[in-house]
Amino acid sequence: MSIDPPTLRLSAREAWIAPAYFAAYMASLFVSLESELHHWITFVLLPLTLAFAFAPRDRRGLRAVLATFGLRRGNLRPGVGWALLLGAAVTVFQVTLGGRRDAIWELIRSGDALWLYPLTFVLMLLMAGFTEELFFRGFLQTRVERLVRSPWLAVAIVAVLFGVYHLPYAYLNPMWPSAGDWGAAWGAAMGNGVLGGVVLGPLYVLSRRNLLPCILLHSLINAAPAMTMLNISFG
Repeated sequence: MSIDPPTLRLSAREAWIAPAYFAAYMASLFVSLESELHHWITFVLLPLTLAFAFAPRDRRGLRAVLATFGLRRGNLRPGVGWALLLGAAVTVFQVTLGGRRDAIWELIRSGDALWLYPLTFVLMLLMAGFTEELFFRGFLQTRVERLVRSPWLAVAIVAVLFGVYHLPYAYLNPMWPSAGDWGAAWGAAMGNGVLGGVVLGPLYVLSRRNLLPCILLHSLINAAPAMTMLNISFG
């Protein structure tokens, strides 16, 4: 599959800013972890600001810049269909074989899942679903694709970077079972991040770089496990 026009029109100067920003961001993350709310600044506001700042004057309009992130009309129906199908498959796996299946089934049996799942899904749309996808697929993958001139090589590279992004959380966050264990943290980070990138990255390409299907799928992947955590918080 060829590079899409908005990505192709990016200059090398515009493209290099994304991996450079990612490197600086990761250095800061090992110093201090950030909350989901902070991602609206580091994953949304700052990348959009950089994209505007480095875009040439003839492409500095809002629509043109957002198009390079995949925030545009068109090519939506096939991607949404794949997102729903993949989201359903992942959810079935989480309910039957996932590490939180017992907690999920407890919520299903009690009936709490009827209101917790929709609430969690909406929260995921507003948090990790949107912010992480805008950054990793919309910002980073499109710019890496421009640099390597291959959508599938860009998918592989960003999938690994998505795993690296999870590493400081896996090692430093006490809520992760791998906290404090460097080897276990690498395994957990790569297992979660790379697998997610391998699913979400191709969906972005097959959706012809429309970001909305990836936001939807990411939220569906997170919703059932996060529902159990939300229940603990309310409990």
